[in-house]
Amino acid sequence: MRRVQVSVIVPVYNPGPYLDECVESVLGQSLGPDRVEAILVDDGSTDDSPAKLDEWADRHANIRVIHQENSGWPGRPRNVGIAAARGRYVFFLDHDDRLAPAALERLVAMAERNDSDVVLGRMAGFHRSVPRELFYEDRDHASIHDTALMDSLTPHKLFRRAFVEAHALRFPEGRRRLEDLPFVIRAYFLAANVSVLSSYVCYYHVRRDDRSNAGLQRFDPAGYYQNLRESTDLIEAHTEPGPARDRLLRRFVVAELLGRLTDRRLLDQPEDHRSELFREIRAYTEERIPRTLQPTLAPLQHVQLELVRSGRLDLLVHLAEIGVRTVGEATLHGIRHRDGLVLLDVEARLERDGVPVIVRSDSGDLRLDVPAIVAEAVGDGARRLGSGPLGTARIFTRKRDDWAELVGPPMDILADPGSVTASVRVRSNATIDLGTASAGNPIWPGRWDVFVRIAALGYSRDVRLGARRTPTVERQFGTRRVGRHARLWATPYWTEGADNLSLRIADDPPPSAPRRIVRAILRGTWRGR
Repeated sequence: MRRVQVSVIVPVYNPGPYLDECVESVLGQSLGPDRVEAILVDDGSTDDSPAKLDEWADRHANIRVIHQENSGWPGRPRNVGIAAARGRYVFFLDHDDRLAPAALERLVAMAERNDSDVVLGRMAGFHRSVPRELFYEDRDHASIHDTALMDSLTPHKLFRRAFVEAHALRFPEGRRRLEDLPFVIRAYFLAANVSVLSSYVCYYHVRRDDRSNAGLQRFDPAGYYQNLRESTDLIEAHTEPGPARDRLLRRFVVAELLGRLTDRRLLDQPEDHRSELFREIRAYTEERIPRTLQPTLAPLQHVQLELVRSGRLDLLVHLAEIGVRTVGEATLHGIRHRDGLVLLDVEARLERDGVPVIVRSDSGDLRLDVPAIVAEAVGDGARRLGSGPLGTARIFTRKRDDWAELVGPPMDILADPGSVTASVRVRSNATIDLGTASAGNPIWPGRWDVFVRIAALGYSRDVRLGARRTPTVERQFGTRRVGRHARLWATPYWTEGADNLSLRIADDPPPSAPRRIVRAILRGTWRGR
């Protein structure tokens, strides 16, 4: 019998209908049933899942089920799974998520090739947020100091089991938040090598229809930020004060502090919970966030952090109200096709109440335009913008059935030189390279919607492309052969109703050829998935 390569550890608690697809995604792995074992740890479920788990174990030799009393959170089930694992590697999968068919095979291949202790696989977030910039390219060798690994602190990764055991890596147990972070952060600091697999979507992070995912539930602010302090302790234990530490702590500031004080995440909170949340964030900020970190933040975040330090929740609410009125807009001025490239002439901008968002010049310095009461509270320094771009815009395509994303290169948003005011906008030519869209590999078949992602001043907005377009935009491409090997068909079209731009990518030509169809025979060898 061949040695088990991967033990997939799944904590299970009242998963409802999501468990079937989760387990089937493990059973269907291309690595094969003799190389993969699933360890399903039932954490005292009260629905019908315990019986279903036992039925799966009876039918499949590579499924092992462990029943235990409810522990309150995934930490203990994962630890029980680690102790029971026999694989060379362990992978942590949540009971409402799923793996892509070749995920484990490709993750193991990367780990073996690079002698990796940890391998991160590209994620797709189905109505959930997932890291993006981290997965723009494959990385054979990465570390917490030279790669944005802190963007990905969930445990849904491949870990070498000998590495886990050598360092006694375990999850905090009990009913608590952020149990993932100490395990993953310690692993990043201790690993001899970390690899990042971006050229294949490995993990589908799914938001349940009832929004009952553990990470989406309301939480106790005091306990939450006490748990976050444990992760801060790890960073402080492994770094010296200075830029390297600030860079790692910045992730907590953006995601765990200011992210909860922004737009609807703040406004939708009941007033009593909002006040309690703010008190805990302010206390954590004063204890753990050095002022040297603030200049590294986007302008809006710099202003928000100053308001946190000065105790101005009222003004943070005011900024959140402004934020929900701040939207992204994009106009398509031209579209054509050449040699496997979709060429787009795009204008992208931030608008508020139908008017372009601007920055203001004060004595030659550009500053974030905020209400006078906010400007007075934070001072000029917090609002001052650097000399570089105001932000970026990127074209990206999202696969309609599973929300996998492929992202293009950034277009810099620059201030108008010499202007008293400058709008936050960019007009540029952008490309979708069908032959290299997936981290150097061809785009794969499916229907792909086209978006623009605008990230500027601290705002991040995604907007569909196409409905706003100039009358001169061509609604068809010419048909052109653009490769000698793989043959795919790319059909650009305008969606019904919304009239936005989408692409149909298929292995075979469509049965008919309406005017908007273009044949794209892509460069390179097609590695279908």
